Amino acid sequence: MQLDHLGRADRDLEGVKKCLLHSVWQAQGQGCAPGAIGVCIGSDRAGGYHLAKQQLFRTLDDTNPDPVLAKLEQEIMEQANQLGVGAMGFGGSNSLIGCKITAANRLPASFFVTVAYDCWRSVAWEFCSMLKAAPSPSGCIAIPTVPLNG
Repeated sequence: MQLDHLGRADRDLEGVKKCLLHSVWQAQGQGCAPGAIGVCIGSDRAGGYHLAKQQLFRTLDDTNPDPVLAKLEQEIMEQANQLGVGAMGFGGSNSLIGCKITAANRLPASFFVTVAYDCWRSVAWEFCSMLKAAPSPSGCIAIPTVPLNG
């Protein structure tokens, strides 16, 4: 299924937005949604993927220092959560829990928009590991620690 109302994605920020919304739509919960996306606008394919993955190390509550990218991140979050994909693709209003974007220099002949997807489970695991707990559908469960020497 396509998002016909999005139209053509040109080489501008509106086109980037269309690419990102389409990628969230195409995932349809296959990446155990809701998840976070790391995005690189520009670079080459390999460098863009590396930079997109690095965006996933940003905290979910931070604000992009570039005001243009900060606005784009907010717009993607709002519009992606209106697509109705929902958790695990079963429908609902929580398709994304984070959108982190960076920009890189590019060759004039190419305009890569690279998306790296991170599922909620790994985000929850990172958060819960800071609390020395394990993620569960209802939150973090404390992990009992047992001394190794008795």
